[in-house]
Amino acid sequence: MLDRPAADAPSALDEIRARLAATSPGQADIFEAGERIAAIAAGPAPVTTPRQRIAVLGSLTTDFLSRAVAVAAALEGVLAEIYQAPYGSYVQEVLDPSSGLHRFGPELVLLAPDWRDVVDDLPIGADAEAAAQATGSKVDLFRHLWACLDKLGCRVIQHTLTPPPRAWGGVAERLAPASPLNQVRAINDGLLAAARGKVAWVDMERLANEVGSRAFAPERFFHTARLGMEGRHLPHYLPALRAAWRLACGRAKKVLALDLDNTLWGGVIGDDGVEGIRLGGDTPAGGAFAEWQRYVRAMQDRGIVLAVCSKNDPAIAATGFEHPASVLKRADFSAFECSWGDKVQGLRNIVRGLNVGLDSLVFCDDNPAECDLVRRELPEVAVVELGTDPTRFIDLLDASHWLDLSLYTQEDLGRGTMYAARARALEAAAGAPDVAAYLRGLRMTGRLWRPEEADMARVAQLEMKTNQFNLTTRRYTEAQLRAFLARDDAVVLAFQLADRFGDHGLTSTLVALLEGDALRIDSWLMSCRIFSRSAEQFMLRGLLAMAAERGAARLVGEYRQTARNGVVADLYPRLGFAVADDPALFVRQVGAPDYSGLDTAIEPA
Repeated sequence: MLDRPAADAPSALDEIRARLAATSPGQADIFEAGERIAAIAAGPAPVTTPRQRIAVLGSLTTDFLSRAVAVAAALEGVLAEIYQAPYGSYVQEVLDPSSGLHRFGPELVLLAPDWRDVVDDLPIGADAEAAAQATGSKVDLFRHLWACLDKLGCRVIQHTLTPPPRAWGGVAERLAPASPLNQVRAINDGLLAAARGKVAWVDMERLANEVGSRAFAPERFFHTARLGMEGRHLPHYLPALRAAWRLACGRAKKVLALDLDNTLWGGVIGDDGVEGIRLGGDTPAGGAFAEWQRYVRAMQDRGIVLAVCSKNDPAIAATGFEHPASVLKRADFSAFECSWGDKVQGLRNIVRGLNVGLDSLVFCDDNPAECDLVRRELPEVAVVELGTDPTRFIDLLDASHWLDLSLYTQEDLGRGTMYAARARALEAAAGAPDVAAYLRGLRMTGRLWRPEEADMARVAQLEMKTNQFNLTTRRYTEAQLRAFLARDDAVVLAFQLADRFGDHGLTSTLVALLEGDALRIDSWLMSCRIFSRSAEQFMLRGLLAMAAERGAARLVGEYRQTARNGVVADLYPRLGFAVADDPALFVRQVGAPDYSGLDTAIEPA
């Protein structure tokens, strides 16, 4: 039982988090932990624990959802202060500026509508036009709710609608545009299309389909307790909720680190040789390993960066990818950490080489001892223990929701290739006599421009997920960025870098505001994969020219320290800025403009 007094808040929350992370929590565990977390949140604020105000709004009873939200946040290292809106009042709560929701001032809102509250009671024979008008009006309602929540300054997680657990006329329902089933499908599709970059989703439709809609949401639970989901499915719901929370809070994971032996193929490459490992062919295990490799390769196509973390001789290990049935090749991996050291050090080497945080990693291994070691020593790393049955590997990673995304951008789809290009560039650095020669040898070109509509999803994505090169960690939504673009006193910039190894895509954004005779850099962030390429100097040269055109006499930079942006603590002094009276502010004169100290190896595209 979790019965530690709430007064010892930091250690109590750590205990809850450790206990939940060490196992797969069941329904009772989630309920009990949720209540304990609520008691901790109501007590004195522990200074060492990040807090987040989260509101839960739904069509039906939300008590069990609130407990799951508290647990999901705790597992991500955050203490949730939760506001539950009155039953069925989510529309009024959002629209009424005097509501409890507005007084609470949430940082994050979970919207949980139910199909009964959204589907119109249309005649089953209504035509497609009538059905489209009805479903379109519901999508427009949620657009309006999102806009109101955006003005309130909070991020949004929303449930997709679960399909009705009723058959009515069976297959005939699928052919009737106005059927409740087709209305739910049309509303879900419309919401997902309308919410690109605005909302993080918990795909309740998918969860219900996996469990079975009747089992997921039995009618008796609706009538007896006004529940849209049976509580015993909370353990199934929790990983999907955590994934949505990470996406909403800019903590999406992007690196999949994999063991080799008995993980990407059956057998031990050092003992069995290429010809002896189980991969492809007519055996069930060989076929399962080949299908698992196809799945992993498809994840790379979707923007996941692949890495190897294996206890092996690197030259021998690489021969495994020469097997005729190997879908994956050595060149698919942006980091290849093979040694006889432990996996903890291997993962540390991977994040150092890729210039990402440990919390960006998902680690898959068949060995329970290795998985346990990583869980204990690197709690930021997500661990998927694969076990011994390769036919289950895909399901285990899929069900974890560690690698969920809200949408695919062009940069996402090319990220694996971009990181592989970065790895080749780093190999080139080893042979260069000095940094300047290395940078010149990359033959880099850069483009700095005012982002257009097609760029907005990527710009907003960078805003939400970039933590290291992020000077102020102010995070702006697509709507807020569009508002900046419409202002005469605002400068919004996007930057793209390419080199002889490939195009790195849109990798940096900047928002600056004209305030009197100064142009203040309000937000500046950059992808870790182009650190130390002189992109900062290139962008600042462009911004100085724009400042001069606008008549600004000074550029003002701002640095607000966080736990993760120490890499840019000295950025402004390095770029020729002087410390202002406020130690968080830095000033550089615009002049003619003066580009001294801003040498760059990047040529304009």
